[in-house]
Amino acid sequence: MVIKRSQLDTGRIVSGAMATAIIGLSGFALPMAEAFVAIALGLAMLAITATDLAEFRIPDWLSLPAICAGLLASGRFLNPNTDDLIAYPHAIAAVMGGGSLWAIAALYARLRGHDGLGFGDVKLAAAAGAWVGPDLLSLVVLLASSSALVAVLGTAWLRGQPVDLKGRVPFGAFLAPSIWIVWVIAATGLAT
Repeated sequence: MVIKRSQLDTGRIVSGAMATAIIGLSGFALPMAEAFVAIALGLAMLAITATDLAEFRIPDWLSLPAICAGLLASGRFLNPNTDDLIAYPHAIAAVMGGGSLWAIAALYARLRGHDGLGFGDVKLAAAAGAWVGPDLLSLVVLLASSSALVAVLGTAWLRGQPVDLKGRVPFGAFLAPSIWIVWVIAATGLAT
């Protein structure tokens, strides 16, 4: 695939605008410590989104640290009222998130004879569980799935073509921003 210079310029502009929005919204909506964490999470999720959109892959150097950071953010790092380094429900949610997407990927591959979800998506779902915990994990998956569906249907409609049922969808590009959105909403106290 050849990427044109105009596509690169547009990607840089969109990424810059999204990074500005992440920084602005985080700083406006959250106290300082949570704002810094939200900015770091948002920029990491933006990098995952951009990479998945461009390459249909999520590099381990972005997804694996996100799991560890989410677990640390669940414990005494952001909650001085606890003695726990990590909140154990978040560790369980990381296993639930990664395990459920792994099971879906394995079932799909068995039934269809080819991969439908990459292992990067599985690791990113584990990061989702680590960041938002078991109570909000389903909200992340619902937001990611519904936004991916809207994007696929909207793209087909705009092109005036039927939905390509064999087309590839970079699911991580929808899962990553959903993690950030749900975590920020939870950090503001709007969702618990």
